[in-house]
Amino acid sequence: MPPNATNETKNGFEVETAEEAIEVAPDNESQGSHASRGQWGNKVEFVLTCIGYSVGLGNVWRFPYVCFKSGGGAFLIPFGIFLVLAGIPLFYLELGLGQYGGSGPITIWQCAPLFKGLGWCMVFISFVVSLYYNVIISWCFFYLANSFQTVLPWSQCDNSWNTKQCADPFLKTCNGTKPLSLDPENTRFYCVKGAWTELQKSEVNSPAAEFFKLRMLQQSSGIEESGQLSWELSLCLLAAWIFVFLCLCKGVHSLGKVAYFTAVFPYVFLTALLIRGLTLPGAIDGIYFYLRPDFSRLADPTVWRDAAGQVFFSFGIGWGGLIAFSSYNEFNNNFVRDALIVSIADCFTSIYAGFVIFSIIGYVAYTLDVPVQEAVSQGPGLAFEVYPSVVSQLPGSNAWAVMFFVMLVMLGLDTQFATVEGVITALCDQFPRQLRSRKMLTTGVFCVIWFVLGLTMCTQGGIYIFTLFDTYAAGCNLLLSGIFELIIVAWVYSTDRFCEDIQVMLGVRPSRIWPIIWKYFAPTSLSIVFFLTLVFYEPAKVGDYRFPIWADVIGWSLVVGSFMCLPVFAIYQLLTDDAAARTIGERFKTLCKPTDTWMSIRDVKKRSGAKNNIVVLSEEDAQMLYNGPSAQVQFGSPPIATSHVTSV
Repeated sequence: MPPNATNETKNGFEVETAEEAIEVAPDNESQGSHASRGQWGNKVEFVLTCIGYSVGLGNVWRFPYVCFKSGGGAFLIPFGIFLVLAGIPLFYLELGLGQYGGSGPITIWQCAPLFKGLGWCMVFISFVVSLYYNVIISWCFFYLANSFQTVLPWSQCDNSWNTKQCADPFLKTCNGTKPLSLDPENTRFYCVKGAWTELQKSEVNSPAAEFFKLRMLQQSSGIEESGQLSWELSLCLLAAWIFVFLCLCKGVHSLGKVAYFTAVFPYVFLTALLIRGLTLPGAIDGIYFYLRPDFSRLADPTVWRDAAGQVFFSFGIGWGGLIAFSSYNEFNNNFVRDALIVSIADCFTSIYAGFVIFSIIGYVAYTLDVPVQEAVSQGPGLAFEVYPSVVSQLPGSNAWAVMFFVMLVMLGLDTQFATVEGVITALCDQFPRQLRSRKMLTTGVFCVIWFVLGLTMCTQGGIYIFTLFDTYAAGCNLLLSGIFELIIVAWVYSTDRFCEDIQVMLGVRPSRIWPIIWKYFAPTSLSIVFFLTLVFYEPAKVGDYRFPIWADVIGWSLVVGSFMCLPVFAIYQLLTDDAAARTIGERFKTLCKPTDTWMSIRDVKKRSGAKNNIVVLSEEDAQMLYNGPSAQVQFGSPPIATSHVTSV
């Protein structure tokens, strides 16, 4: 920097000018719009945060089950195919788009302003998911608090909330020899109050299941019966949102530091749990069933649907979080390397967690003397019923319970951080003058809103509301988000432009295979998955409870409502376009092209290059962009998220 130079922030740029340089910021701009967006402290923070975002609860409680029921080791074939055709390409695309544009998921669509509604669709989905996802974390806090009791409350049937149907399947200290059931398919002998009692399997509840449903949830009979608000769950939910706010209050500055702990320590806990699981009898049988290949399952279309769904949802594609995170990168950061690292870490974690879970399930099957397939569970049932039952039988059960639920809290919070930050970043970039300089306040207000709305899921009927949101909020609409994202970038903005943008950032043009994947293979594969999802659609349910029609209608309204953002905002753009004299057809063509602001900045980047994240602007370029003298522009505070853009 020259000795007489000073640093200023103009129109979202960090500008290096001489002291005698004239003022370059338009007079009608609010200083709030020039507030720095922030930047990652270093590249490691970005990678760890992305790993924490992609590696979530689904890697632990969904992937192992899906892999097992879909052919074991054979499932890795469709999983790997969709990983290459859709997962990594979309992950690569979102990181590149966000880093080049330096903006959140709404304003990034200046590259094709007609489709700005896709950004609002992403924000809508993330808003709804943030609402109910933190409820799961509040459940983990509830279990974690109860793990410090001398006797784990889900380990026995003599609590005040237990019913006559409660029987501990692990308990074998009964009088006499265990009799043989005459109908082993439907009945089994259980040790109830010291005596062997033959009961229908469907009528028996484990103490862990009753703790989950009757103690924590205090579950009502249906969504029609909301019941009372649980003050304990409400406090746990409040604690979860306070934790989210404290970690996000300073944006990526604070989030990057938190990621060192929350993204790394789950692997420490997973390894400890795996070592303990492998020492249990039956563990090897469980792992064998997990990996045993059954190639005949590959003929089932639902296996391919589940493989694609696992890749798509696990990577966090289509939510807007990846675009938001990469927008805080340095302009020339090697995001291709980051995409590969995060993708490999996500896949490795899914497979690794399978060994942990199935070593435990093998032990359950051995203890209960049942086939492994009868002991398998997924989702909340695995985390809050099966595993708590197992740890209650182990020496040092409290320590293992604490370790397990701390791990779940970390996995959940990492995903929640990214989902919330995606919403906040998008809104701050869309309304920079009003929100960017007040980002901490904005984050706090939204956390309060989410907490208040989340209290509906802390009632006795809350599990039904939760299930409704979990089933519909991020399903078909998320697949459509990914499909249209590919179509807009690859066909409307064009792969030629996008590959040029990547070359400007990295100095190397992407291989010719990437445009082919983005234009053909990825959207085709996701369209097939979308079709299969509709064909094999199953209404939401909780156990044997079926939701009434009106509840399913509400669920589908979440799907339709989120994706309606795309046509609604497209129509709004067509009707309010500045050039009112043009025909609708001409407006359509114009709005499918990048805005003048986007193209101007793009041309400057192409001509000037980006060394050390600094672009040296000529007098002509500076004059074109903001009527100023020659200057150096740092893309750490990216130019796209400016008031020039948000007015488009």
